Amino acid sequence: MVLVKIAMVGAAIVVLMAVAQSQHWAQRAGLTGTCYAVQAPSSNPTGVWYACKQGVLTSFPSLESDGCESEGILQHQEVWRCDAALVALPSY
Repeated sequence: MVLVKIAMVGAAIVVLMAVAQSQHWAQRAGLTGTCYAVQAPSSNPTGVWYACKQGVLTSFPSLESDGCESEGILQHQEVWRCDAALVALPSY
C-alpha cells in the first residue's frame, strides 16, 4: 500500500513538471531567461534583432549557436542581431 502511494505522488510530480514546462511557468515567473524580437535600431537596420532577459536561476540565453552576434547588454537585456529570423526562441 505504501508503494502505491509513493508511485502516485511520483506520478503527480512528473505530470506537474510536464505541465509547468509546456506552459512556460518558469519563464513567466522570471526564473529562466527568455528572448523576444525587438525593432532594429535606426543606426543598423539590417538583420533581425532580439533582446534576452536574464533569469533568476539561469543566465542570459545564448543565440550564438543560431548564427547571431551579441551587440552587448542594454538596460539589463542582452541584445542580439541575427541574419535571419529564428524558427524558435531559446528557453531553459
